[in-house]
Amino acid sequence: DPAKIKSAKTAIAALKLIEQAKSPFVSRGDNSGTHNLEKSLWKEAGITPKGDWYIEAGQGMGATLGIANERNAYTITDRGTLLALSKRVNLPILIEGDKALLNIYSVMEVNPVNGPRINATGGKAFADFMVAPQTQNVIKSFGAEKFGQSLFVPVAGKKEEELGV
Repeated sequence: DPAKIKSAKTAIAALKLIEQAKSPFVSRGDNSGTHNLEKSLWKEAGITPKGDWYIEAGQGMGATLGIANERNAYTITDRGTLLALSKRVNLPILIEGDKALLNIYSVMEVNPVNGPRINATGGKAFADFMVAPQTQNVIKSFGAEKFGQSLFVPVAGKKEEELGV
């Protein structure tokens, strides 16, 4: 932890420390949801990351974690991918619990007036299935046996203030 981000209380504070130290940071650089989250965090920190220390991988999360691991660099990732790759990636989690890092997956039904080929019945069935208590329980325990903790956190029916920390 060359930039000493473990002591930071927020992701924004951690990014400021990384930039000040010019510690290597690997970005997905692929306009994915995770990359867009990262860009918004840099913007909120008032930083335009550039220079030799900022590496844009242009890759998916697995490859980005591999590069960060090889270069002993910082990155932003989802817990599920990090846990799934734990046998080949040896990166510690240094910042977690900050609401700014939440990456919520959502399900929504498509309005059938948007096109003649929309399967409104199937869409509703899928959405209902995803938020059902039984499905949320599967999500809650998925990966726990193999990785010691779940890869995902189910949040169906929870209010925003209940999420995060």
